[in-house]
Amino acid sequence: MGFGRVAHTLEKRGLGVDIGSRVVKALLGMQVADRITVEAASMFAFDPSWSAGGVIRDPRALAKQLRHELDEQGIQASAAMFSIPSQLASLRWVSLPLLPPDELREAARFKVRRHLPFPVSEAYVEATLPETVDEEQHGQSLVIVVRREVVDSRADVLEYAGIYPQGAELEAQAVLRIVELKLNERSALWRDASVTIIDVGSVNTHMYVVQNRRLQFMRGIKFGSDRIARGVAVELDVPVEDVERAIGREGALLTPDGMLHLQIGEEQATVSVAQDLDKLTLEFLRLLRYFRSLHPERSYSGILDHVIVCGGLSGLRGFAEYLHEALGLRVERARPFAGMVGRFQRDTFDSIVNRQEAFTVVLGLALSSLASSNRAKGARHDSREYVWSR
Repeated sequence: MGFGRVAHTLEKRGLGVDIGSRVVKALLGMQVADRITVEAASMFAFDPSWSAGGVIRDPRALAKQLRHELDEQGIQASAAMFSIPSQLASLRWVSLPLLPPDELREAARFKVRRHLPFPVSEAYVEATLPETVDEEQHGQSLVIVVRREVVDSRADVLEYAGIYPQGAELEAQAVLRIVELKLNERSALWRDASVTIIDVGSVNTHMYVVQNRRLQFMRGIKFGSDRIARGVAVELDVPVEDVERAIGREGALLTPDGMLHLQIGEEQATVSVAQDLDKLTLEFLRLLRYFRSLHPERSYSGILDHVIVCGGLSGLRGFAEYLHEALGLRVERARPFAGMVGRFQRDTFDSIVNRQEAFTVVLGLALSSLASSNRAKGARHDSREYVWSR
């Protein structure tokens, strides 16, 4: 679909690169039969001045750092799938005829052009295939629109780093791939389960509602783990980087009263983060009310009582339990690496074992990279997926 080149065959190895607002994650996966192995992973911060408005303004500089980090972790791959931040996409359900992919894309561009804050000529437009159609062969398609410069600047980073950009997909799609994988592992009854997902990023938090493996609702709020880390750093008068590392360690704990217990250097510290977390839960409750206002009760009954959390802050011990108490909903961690074999370097293993939820998106991208060889051979893409490929 859209953004077009033919993907390389990776011989059962897939690389995902998640370029966030100030952090890049890379993960190399390998698949043998049905078994998936995480071969290596890396996470590093980059100069925030290299990015503005979601566009990478200095792709050569970021590519140089990415290449160095990949080499340090022994990550060797010729191609990769990369992410598009969910907050940079416009999503809209529209009625479209059942058409071949290229014609469907053009029909979608015509339908959404007047709803965009920028010219449709400056955007990539994708549309999922309608799963059910009426007598006139029309059905509901999810149309996704992203400014071209957002996608192209990320592709440039990979190319300058010597990596072929297989394609791009929304963070939301990568998260859904992991959640669906975990639900499928439970039993056949879970395969079409409906869930609500909270993805807590460094700057933005997103809520996704999924029904029958289809993304029905997506909203984001300006709240992330940065807000917690910076508040604690000010309270303790320490560098924010020290706080971020401390939150990711095994001993960090969030208690039900909103007190964060962590070790900074050789010192134990306790700081209240209840005020900031209350803002998060209030925003989430507001989004739940808004979703309910859009749909009759029978259409969402049972889907808003099961929440899966992912993102860096989700690995903090006690965080899921805090949300459970605050929201009155069943909350569980995504645990993306559960059931997989990891072959990390020792220092890498120590840095991510307690914060695997931070790697949910990039693992989903790596799985997409693994599957891309099937798409390249002409296999029909899943009608629920939306992937830009060059």
